Amino acid sequence: MNRADYLALIDSYGGHFALREFEIQGGIDRMDPAFMRSVLAWRQWTGLPTMITSAWRDEDPRTHGKGMAIDCLLFTRWKTEQASPIRHWLLGTTWPFMGVGLYFDWSYFSRTQNQRIPAIGLHLDGWNGDIPGQRPLRWLRIGGQYYYQNLSTGMFYCRANGQTTTLAKAISQHGEEHEQFSQTT
Repeated sequence: MNRADYLALIDSYGGHFALREFEIQGGIDRMDPAFMRSVLAWRQWTGLPTMITSAWRDEDPRTHGKGMAIDCLLFTRWKTEQASPIRHWLLGTTWPFMGVGLYFDWSYFSRTQNQRIPAIGLHLDGWNGDIPGQRPLRWLRIGGQYYYQNLSTGMFYCRANGQTTTLAKAISQHGEEHEQFSQTT
């Protein structure tokens, strides 16, 4: 596909994105067309303003390097109010993405406030993995540590620190931290 084909594809799903949003580290032609269709249909289905923070990445042997992943922020009011962490999770895991990660340690720069704002980040990908059973994969990132979900129990386990958590506990912790930040600004 060429640039015009990608632009037509974006327009066919409501034109919610610009080509440049997928060209953070490389050309749109590096994105997998089937994954792009899925992301565009998902965005149309959610109805939420969505900021793409990463798409194709150079020197990434996995999802981003294959053009089959995006990282994004979901807003209920553009750049002023984010969707809740549970809404991010449910919207990401309800769609048939093979990889969904919820990042509690992201931020973005607000020009109106002239500072970095804590944010919930969402990773979505369509990669099936290299070996059977590798996907689907669900994870949380809290304070730079990755917690991978056991799809049988729902618990999240961090290999680096040996700790476990639940989605509810991670969301509760994030709420407390976000409230502390709000009180200091």
